Amino acid sequence: MKKLQLSLLALVALPAFLQAQVTVTGEWLRRHDGRVKLYRVEHGRLEEIAASKPGADSAFGFYFKPEHEGFYVIGTGTQMTPQDKYSFYFKPKDQLNLKVTDTSYVLTGQNSPENKAVEKWHNTVLPLERKGVYFSMSRSSYVDFFPMLEQINAQVKQTKYPSTGNKAFDTEFAMYREMDLLFTASELLSTPRSVHPSAGDFTPFFKSIEPEHFATDTRLLRYPHGIRMMRSIQIMPARLGKGDATDYSLENRLKGIVNDTLKGEVVLQQFAGLKTYLGYMDLNKEYGKYILTADQSLRAKVFETELAKKATASGGKAVDFTYPDVDGKNISLSDFKGKVVLVDVWATWCGPCKGEIPHLKKLEKEMHGKDVLFLSVSVDELKDHQKWKDFIKSEELGGVQLFASGWSDIAKFYSIKGIPRFMVFDKQGNIVSTDAPRPSNKELKLLLESEAKK
Repeated sequence: MKKLQLSLLALVALPAFLQAQVTVTGEWLRRHDGRVKLYRVEHGRLEEIAASKPGADSAFGFYFKPEHEGFYVIGTGTQMTPQDKYSFYFKPKDQLNLKVTDTSYVLTGQNSPENKAVEKWHNTVLPLERKGVYFSMSRSSYVDFFPMLEQINAQVKQTKYPSTGNKAFDTEFAMYREMDLLFTASELLSTPRSVHPSAGDFTPFFKSIEPEHFATDTRLLRYPHGIRMMRSIQIMPARLGKGDATDYSLENRLKGIVNDTLKGEVVLQQFAGLKTYLGYMDLNKEYGKYILTADQSLRAKVFETELAKKATASGGKAVDFTYPDVDGKNISLSDFKGKVVLVDVWATWCGPCKGEIPHLKKLEKEMHGKDVLFLSVSVDELKDHQKWKDFIKSEELGGVQLFASGWSDIAKFYSIKGIPRFMVFDKQGNIVSTDAPRPSNKELKLLLESEAKK
């Protein structure tokens, strides 16, 4: 007999407890991180509510009172990633018996009609899931994915799911299937691939996506990974050549969203990308009005607190570095005491770095006469030294330009593993931020102006 390690939740008076519980028993035969978790769906994301440690025989289980009838998720790994996570529908007194294999799961023993229907759906989209969601295990790209997507979508349209006798489930399940197929497709577009589609490569499935269809109600917030795929839905017209796919501004993302709770989720996504407390205060002043629910307010407070801590932790002494400029003269960071210094670590081969150049030039003009020095350090290899010099001339780059000959001292001193990286130092040579916002972000200008006034 297998020894189950059950996670007990919501213990209340015994009679009510016994009447309302859901029992989950299973085996997790796939690699895991030591715990199998139970999640509720909260505003389009996952929130862990319990964990079970599989035994030596891989058995795990949960015994809990569901907060509401609906979809929950069982899986392993971090709550932010969709890999190794499976959705199930629970109502009071349900039993779920399953075995998680190396590629999917199978139901075993007694199970509800709802979860039998969910299993049937999962098996339908499993081939797409293996290609779209498990990107690190698949060499798939749009070339093989798009034809399979169209084939399965045609199959889905022809398949009728009979009523389970549960009207609430049947209605929610129809919405879930629509969202699940869209999510699998969006993951293909949002994860690293060897090649990426151009506007002319997109098939009818993508051309039928209407972002406004998801902007008027909260269906995105009821799907386990709804917030994760929100941006993919929003930029689909741009992917199809009907707009600017690089415009991720908050103003642009909020366009067309009617539901204010959804607007709040977009604002929270923007909060998550902030690097300074000044940036938080500026953004919150204009868009904090969309933070409406108690859950959203709690998450916004976490961002505010962490950024405030980060702001008060600044001030350590900068570690100096020295590199030659375009004329071969050695220049050091410490040469510019008395000025606020913005350091841009970049390379001519770095697309995102070059994408910041127009914003950097604009910022340099706006900060003219404000005791702010712009110092760019290229980590191009020595063989590309002339390429670097030619690029500076052709692009008419301003500020002080230094050549670091690869990932040298500056990368080691400041733990730089990716570029572009922007850093700000105050007039006394102290660290303000070693991971500052990019010039394309209004936060950086606010930070520089604040330091220049000191």
